[in-house]
Amino acid sequence: MKSTSILLVDDQPTVLAALENAIHAFFPHVQILLTTSADEAWELLRQHRPDIVLSDVVMPTGMSGLELCEHIKADPTLASTYVILMTAFSSQEWTSSIQRRADAFLRKPFQLLELRDKLEAAFRVIELSRSRLHQSREEVNSRQTELNAFLIALLCLRSPSLAELAENLNKAAQWLCQHVEGLSEAERAASPRLGSAYVLGRLTLPDSLLHEPLTRNGYLSHELMVQVPLGAATVCRHHPQLAPLAPILSSLAENWDGSGFPEHRRAWDIPFSSRLFRLIVDFEELLWISPQPPPLVAAHLERYARQAYDVQLLPFISQYAAVRETRSDVLAVGLHELHEGMVLAHDIQTRTGLKLATAGTVLTQRLVERLLRHHANDPIVGLILVRRSAEGSP
Repeated sequence: MKSTSILLVDDQPTVLAALENAIHAFFPHVQILLTTSADEAWELLRQHRPDIVLSDVVMPTGMSGLELCEHIKADPTLASTYVILMTAFSSQEWTSSIQRRADAFLRKPFQLLELRDKLEAAFRVIELSRSRLHQSREEVNSRQTELNAFLIALLCLRSPSLAELAENLNKAAQWLCQHVEGLSEAERAASPRLGSAYVLGRLTLPDSLLHEPLTRNGYLSHELMVQVPLGAATVCRHHPQLAPLAPILSSLAENWDGSGFPEHRRAWDIPFSSRLFRLIVDFEELLWISPQPPPLVAAHLERYARQAYDVQLLPFISQYAAVRETRSDVLAVGLHELHEGMVLAHDIQTRTGLKLATAGTVLTQRLVERLLRHHANDPIVGLILVRRSAEGSP
């Protein structure tokens, strides 16, 4: 069984110690969190997401155990948490109130065997829930794969090159959505189909514009190009699996300086996901129509920072360009994973635009320490890419 975590809540430290010892005796591999306050328990819940909460009902200050339970069940992200409430009160009114709110009820002082039985029942429910969730995710993934295959086949009817563009956009969107913070879970889940959905909008174009990029030099390459993202958004609104993509696509032609279409939004008024995908589209479409290597295309887009693009997102597209050029030779790592001997595959740049190290630099311990110190005051933007080689592999 997958590791399970339990949050124990009781205002008496001796009770907490007794519960912890008993649970570890019965279930040695269970992870346990302890707190004497229901208010602190609420914070721990949102931070650690334990599988089970075992809480006393009566607390001398702050929330009661019943109120904690109500908070848990009212929160969609926590409602599946299995809640066991404990109390020394034995009246029918108390027990009925607890049973209406919690998943299980434990009398105090607790009996060891009853505690074991309650937790075993909780483990069975949790394992069944995990199994159903896994099955549900597999079914969703299967439906999404089928939908994407359908979209690709549909695009091929007009032009095989459209299907190729869609596949490259899907890969870029999926990679960047995995590494860029600020996207919702729904947007991340939909990212593998973002390219296919966008290219659907190209079906509205005449043959003379079919292979034109959406933009050139930061502006629409033709007035009819605004139909591409808007048409794609319209189609997406009519399909439940594609609906989360509609808001992203409808703002795709907006420019950072407010010169875009259709609403002339500017800067932070443009949805974050639209700002990111706009960069992906312009990057992949320029590669689609020209033989230039990916890093040169990314450098070309940088010329139009603050006019068309969010300057803080440009390092990500530059990093993806390095990955796209040599997919098998580049690895993204965290700052604290850097060590002496690694070879940088891309420049390291800070939020203020300062370049701390260039591609090809072999890291020394002294440089790693300098990067860590600098990051504390002027954060490094984007990912850190290193070469997969004898010298550069982690």
